[in-house]
Amino acid sequence: MKASKLILVALALFVPLSLPALRADETGKPPMREDRPGKGGKGERGEKGDRLAMLTEQLSLTPDQVEKVKPILNSEREALRALMQDTSTDREAKRPKMREIRDAHNAKIRAVLTPDQQAKMDSMRAAGGKKQRNN
Repeated sequence: MKASKLILVALALFVPLSLPALRADETGKPPMREDRPGKGGKGERGEKGDRLAMLTEQLSLTPDQVEKVKPILNSEREALRALMQDTSTDREAKRPKMREIRDAHNAKIRAVLTPDQQAKMDSMRAAGGKKQRNN
């Protein structure tokens, strides 16, 4: 009787730990959590290109502006990805570098915008900063 209880306890502990490995894809990595919006999946906020879509909608970007902003956002994404994969830099040291990358790319985006769009972008960033500080 004691042996069967021990086996049940061992199975109860082992099975939940092994499920992600059982569902792993051919790369050996567990699948992304696509059931949680903003966590994993195709992009940080769900579908790839959401930031471009948001900027296009919020700032009323012209097709020409969209084509100029798209490579800037791709460059920013790659720079941030490279920084996050850099194992020689500790987490706290990455934060100011992330801010530098974002600020530099935002400056490039601003250069593409009209003065009215720049003002709108500034107000969007200010509103976003207030939300982050309050949380």
